[in-house]
Amino acid sequence: MAVIGGRAHINGISFATNSHVVRGRLANGNISINVTRLPGIRIFNLMDKVPFLRGVSKLAKLNLKLFLGMILFLAIPWDWIFPPNDLVGSESVWSVLAIYGVVLIALVFLLKRLWQFHGAEHKAFNIYSSGADLSLSAVKEASRISARCGTNLVVILLPILVLLSSVADQMPLLILVVSISIGYEVFNWSSRRNGLNRAFLIASFIQKHIVTAEPTEEQMRVAIATLSKAIECEEKMVVV
Repeated sequence: MAVIGGRAHINGISFATNSHVVRGRLANGNISINVTRLPGIRIFNLMDKVPFLRGVSKLAKLNLKLFLGMILFLAIPWDWIFPPNDLVGSESVWSVLAIYGVVLIALVFLLKRLWQFHGAEHKAFNIYSSGADLSLSAVKEASRISARCGTNLVVILLPILVLLSSVADQMPLLILVVSISIGYEVFNWSSRRNGLNRAFLIASFIQKHIVTAEPTEEQMRVAIATLSKAIECEEKMVVV
């Protein structure tokens, strides 16, 4: 497919192709579209052909700035800057999980607009991937659950991340890159062969009840306009 995926923002949606990132914004009822050409396309295209590297390249395409920022953050030797103390080490796993749980519940309610755009992104992408006409009526009836959502990858990625962290917790950057590489290959394999159905049931539940919400008509129009522009950009690249 010309479009490899998308992501939601508080005020809009982005869709990525192999050469461009197209971002649509909604402000005061008006839709604006911004097209950005991806830097280092040749490197990404080469990585896309190599197993265990293609997962990293595809995630970087979807959000290059965030991906590079995360790599930089993990590359900083925080243990040297902030040495661990006994108080931090004494925190129980359950207390940490409780904190994350409270934060997650808060985000569900505070970021409703983001989840609505996420739902609109999924609806539009599902129609596109099915080959149907990208019309408003079709998008309205589409599911908010997407087989290509990053939530599916995260459900697979987390156990790998935990396992590798227990073996080599002093190398967070390497652990992240290796986890993404392995996780994407497992995700790709399971998508083609219908494996890991239970994991995808968990991801579908999370998508439906936590990280997406029913979008407004305006938000769906943003998704359609942004996705249509992304398809157009990639078609022009093929012609050229």
